[in-house]
Amino acid sequence: MKETVSPEALTFSSVPNFRDLGGIVVDGNKKIKKGIIFRSANPDSISKEEIKRFEMLNIRTIVDLRAPGEYGSRAGSVDHIDRLSLPLDFQQTTRERLRPYINKRDSEAAIADISNSLYLDMLDAVQPLFRQVIEVLLSQERCPVLIHCHVGKDRTGIMCALILLALGVGRQQIIDDFMKSNEALRPFFEKIFRKKRILSLGFLPPRMMMYAVTVRQRNIESVIDRVSDHYGGIEAYLQESGFDISRLNELKMNLLEG
Repeated sequence: MKETVSPEALTFSSVPNFRDLGGIVVDGNKKIKKGIIFRSANPDSISKEEIKRFEMLNIRTIVDLRAPGEYGSRAGSVDHIDRLSLPLDFQQTTRERLRPYINKRDSEAAIADISNSLYLDMLDAVQPLFRQVIEVLLSQERCPVLIHCHVGKDRTGIMCALILLALGVGRQQIIDDFMKSNEALRPFFEKIFRKKRILSLGFLPPRMMMYAVTVRQRNIESVIDRVSDHYGGIEAYLQESGFDISRLNELKMNLLEG
C-alpha cells in the first residue's frame, strides 16, 4: 500500500496554484471529501525533489485541458498516471482579442470586457468535456483526479466551478475558490513580467499585463448566471451534454461526506 499524506498539508513550489477542492461546504451540513479532486497549474514542470510527495496523493487520473500546442518538452513527466486530454484551445483567440489593448495604458475596462466574453465562450465549449470529467469522478477506480490547464485559473476555474455547482455548492463558496488563484499565482506572474519588462527595455506596462492575467469575480459570476439563465441550471447543462442525469445522486454520494 502506498504511503499517504494529508492533502491540505501539501504545497508544490514547482506546480503553482495547487489545491484540493475537499472541505468545501455543501448545503451547510455536508462537505466535499478531501483528497479526491485536485486542481493546479501544469504539473509537467514538477521538480524531481517534489515528485515523491506528489505521488503520495495517489492521483490516478490527470485531466489536461490544454491544447496540444501548449505542451512543453517535459509533457508527461508524471508518466505513471492515466491522462485524459480534453483540449480547450483558447490561447490564440485570447491573444488576438487582447493584443490591441495589452500594451496600452488605462485599458482595464476593455480587457475586463474581453476577459468576461472569453469566459462565456469557454463555458459553451466546456459542455461536452464536462460530461467526460463527471464520468471520471463517478469511477472510484479513476479517482483521485487532478484537473489542470496551463496555470490552472481560467479553463480549470470554469471546470471546477461546474463540478461544484453539480455537487450543490453555493455561489459564494464557488467564487471564493475561484478567486484563490490570484494570490496563488501572483509570485509566478510577477517573476515572468519582470523578465519581459527587462527584455522590452521597459516598454511593456507591467500593471496592464498583471491586470490581464488576474481572475475577476465578475467572470465566474457571469459563468454561474449563464448556466442558470441560458441553460436552465446545472442539471440541464449536464443533461444537454449527454450525461445521464439520474446518476447525479451517485456522484454526490461518491464525493460528499457528512
